[in-house]
Amino acid sequence: MARRTRTSTLSVVLALAAACLLAQWALTPLSAAFISPRAEQKNVEVPAILGALAALGTSLPAQASYNWVGPLTGSEICNTKPIVWLIYPLCDPVFLVSPIYLFPITLIVFGSLITVLNLLIPATQPDEDLR
Repeated sequence: MARRTRTSTLSVVLALAAACLLAQWALTPLSAAFISPRAEQKNVEVPAILGALAALGTSLPAQASYNWVGPLTGSEICNTKPIVWLIYPLCDPVFLVSPIYLFPITLIVFGSLITVLNLLIPATQPDEDLR
């Protein structure tokens, strides 16, 4: 008898789900089923051209527009492969433009500045009464 109850409950749940699905389809307006046509826009070319020029401008090679010399340029250590990956900005300053090398340098500089300021200015120290 328990088996018959489960199958009848399952069939009621499936019938209720089918009825809900049919009601949702029947109540949905047909115009919402399709994408409305775009309104005609004027002067679309100018922003598109400016965006394309900005993308092309940033893709120019960085080495074409500089004559910088790093402190280690031309030295033997700049040809030693494992260590040169750590000191590329000292060998060729164009790597300072690269976020891979610029972020750690910026993090070290700002981190050390903030630490020194926190040590020098007592107002930046946390209040011991609030601990």
